[in-house]
Amino acid sequence: VNSNVRTQLYMSVEDEADVLIDIQKGNTISPPSASTLYPVISKIAGKEWTGSCRYINANLQHATKLKLHGGVKYEINDDNKLTLSSFLTFPNDQTRQVVMEGGRTGEDSGAMTLNPLEDGPIIMKLSEVAPDTILINEVEKESGKIIMTSSITVVQTMRGTELVGVSHEVGEVGKDAIEGHQLWRMRENVEQKVVLSREFE
Repeated sequence: VNSNVRTQLYMSVEDEADVLIDIQKGNTISPPSASTLYPVISKIAGKEWTGSCRYINANLQHATKLKLHGGVKYEINDDNKLTLSSFLTFPNDQTRQVVMEGGRTGEDSGAMTLNPLEDGPIIMKLSEVAPDTILINEVEKESGKIIMTSSITVVQTMRGTELVGVSHEVGEVGKDAIEGHQLWRMRENVEQKVVLSREFE
């Protein structure tokens, strides 16, 4: 083989990933690690984060009587697939749970798409801004309309690591551009009182 010609082969392995074989160097280039693919999410993955929300209406008024609680959990499996489980509990104690799945196949830092585990009308577009911020757009599958846009920042406080989130609810055309704002603050749920699962209740 000419030394100026770089020859590459792909070999299939049990987990169906592709391992790049560089014949010129005789080395195997391993797939990217979870921390490389998910520089922010990998720091908080595998833990349940729960907390409360302060709701701000379209007129920027704090709706003090509206009590919302919720949580989120990111999981990265051995194939670097990402699962995002979240729940929201309303004042009437009704809880809505959503499970989304997706992932990156390479070190592309652009937005990835997360699809509902069970068929649903919403998908998520997610990206990360290292070292500490996650950006999420919730999008209607049929129309492509963004209905909510959010940011989650990993912060260090005197109480430990916290997730600080801000979500903006996008309004209908001709009405308020932003119908409401959700201000979240979550900490690791060490006691595991509320367990996020992949099962819908």
